[in-house]
Amino acid sequence: MRPRSQTIGTLGRIPARATTPPPVAPPPSDRGAGRGWLRSAMFDNVGLKFLSMVLAVTVFLLVNTDKDREITARVGVSYTLPEDKVLVSDRVDEVRITIKGAWRRLRKFDEREIDRINLDLRRASSGEIAISNDMIHLPSGVTVTSINPRSVHITFDKRVDKVVEVTPAITGRPQHGYVVAEVKPVPATVKLRGAEGTLVALSAIRTREVSLEGRTDSFTAETEIVTPEGVEVAGNPQVALQIHVDEELVTRKVPGQTVVVRSDGDTSRWKVTPPQVDVTLTGALLAVEKARSSLLPVVKLPSDPKLREVEVTIDGLPPGIGVKISPEHVKLAPRQASPPPTPPREP
Repeated sequence: MRPRSQTIGTLGRIPARATTPPPVAPPPSDRGAGRGWLRSAMFDNVGLKFLSMVLAVTVFLLVNTDKDREITARVGVSYTLPEDKVLVSDRVDEVRITIKGAWRRLRKFDEREIDRINLDLRRASSGEIAISNDMIHLPSGVTVTSINPRSVHITFDKRVDKVVEVTPAITGRPQHGYVVAEVKPVPATVKLRGAEGTLVALSAIRTREVSLEGRTDSFTAETEIVTPEGVEVAGNPQVALQIHVDEELVTRKVPGQTVVVRSDGDTSRWKVTPPQVDVTLTGALLAVEKARSSLLPVVKLPSDPKLREVEVTIDGLPPGIGVKISPEHVKLAPRQASPPPTPPREP
């Protein structure tokens, strides 16, 4: 083997350059990594994340508002009646319906905007009248799924006219001491129009009540006729009530009134027989009540000393009061002097 050349010195052979490895960072802690991920999730691309959220909510609302739903509503019912007949069966004034449609339409729905169902009965006969979906007019996109009730039972009676008397209706009481002397309706009779079966039993018709509470004078009150179901007044339903209020006239007996002797001299020596009389008063109640508290039966000594029976009169009696005294005459006699006291016996 050929020996390695010795001419190559230490400079002819360049040893490889030693490289220093880059420093290695220590691994991050678990706590720091969690914070960094959370910060990145919340704040990186904020605009895109907000837009995605808005689109998701919009799609959710559109999908849910397009779903069909059902709600209930009430619809009024009106009637067109024939001129020669009267509906005597119970009326159905409204029906309940169930309607279906998209929620965005139903939430704006107002049952008060639905036209009333009109039942044209001019050519109908007694029986059942059906209520169909086409009688109910709803906004577009909303349909009727059920109606309750589905039909209305009707019964007719012949329409007739009848003249009846007016009966005034009054309530309350006049003030104490007054009474209602007369109540006169004007007009005294009215013509009623209605079902024959109802009018047959009517001979008079009442008015609405008129209050007399606390009244002391006469007055005229306007009121109206109150008709039963299926009956109406053919003409003006207004009635004038002419009410006459007067003082109450009474007769009151006041028994046991003591008779008083009137004279310029000494009256204590006269004895009256009987000593009391009964007094009966007639007149207006307030005047009689006032007279009862002040009346006084009196007799006057006669000018003829032989006359011992005298007439009883009443003092303190207001005008307009009738009076009756029982008895009308009493007897007067001098009182006997008391005998002197008997002296005691000597033992």
